[in-house]
Amino acid sequence: MDFTLLLSFLVLLSTVAKATTADAASLCYSFTVGKSGSGPWRHKVQGQLNEETFLSYSSSSNCQAIGAWGNRLNATKICDKQVDTLKDGVDLLKEQAVHMKREKKTFREPLSLQARLCCWHEGDGHFNGSWDFDLNGHKMVHVDSSTGKWTEVDPGSRWMKEMWEKNKDLTDFLSRTSQGDCRAWFKEMMKSLLEEKLEPTASTTTTPHVDQPLSLAIKPNISVPLIILRYSLLLWSLRRIIDS
Repeated sequence: MDFTLLLSFLVLLSTVAKATTADAASLCYSFTVGKSGSGPWRHKVQGQLNEETFLSYSSSSNCQAIGAWGNRLNATKICDKQVDTLKDGVDLLKEQAVHMKREKKTFREPLSLQARLCCWHEGDGHFNGSWDFDLNGHKMVHVDSSTGKWTEVDPGSRWMKEMWEKNKDLTDFLSRTSQGDCRAWFKEMMKSLLEEKLEPTASTTTTPHVDQPLSLAIKPNISVPLIILRYSLLLWSLRRIIDS
C-alpha cells in the first residue's frame, strides 16, 4: 500500500469516526410554559434528535411527528410511549411557575419558563444527562444529572436554585427522566435506526456488462471496501449505544 493510499485511509477513518459520533449524538426535549395576565396557561414541547425536531406537543395540538426524523422514527408510536411523561413535565413546570410568581411578585408579564432535558453518550460510551432552565429568556440554572450538582448560571438565580433543590418531587422527576426515561427512549431510537440500516435495499438499475480496457480493468477499486468499512463502523457504534 503506497503512502497516498494509506493517508487517504487514515483521513477516511477520522471522517467516519466523526460522522458516526454525530449520527447518534444527543436526544433533547425543550419545554416551555407561559401565562399572560388572566389568560390561560400555554405550553409547548419539542423532541429533538441531533438538534433536528422529530416530535411536537403543545396546548393547541396533540403529540405529533415532525420532519424527516419523525417519519424515520415513527414518532406517532413514540408519542404514545412518551406523552404521559411529557405531560407530567409540563404540569410540574406550571406548578413551579405558579409558586415562583407567588413568592416573587416582581415578575414581569408575560411569564415564560423554559426547560431543556438532554441525554447523550460520551466518546468513551459513558451516558450523561442534564437539565437547563431559563426564565423569561434568561439562563438561570443547570443541573448535571450524573453528579446531581446544581449550578447557578445567572448571578441572580440563587433563589431559584435554593427553592428547587428543596423540592423532592421536582428533583426526583429531573433525575428519573434524565437517567431513566431519556436513556430508554434514546436506546429505543438508536435500535430503530440500526434496524433501518440493516434492511436490505434492492438495486433499481441494471447496468449491462461492457468490456473495459485492460488499463482500467486492472486498476484496484477501493471504493467498495471503504464503503463497507464506513457502515461497519457505524453499525458498531450504534450497537455500543444499544448494548450499554
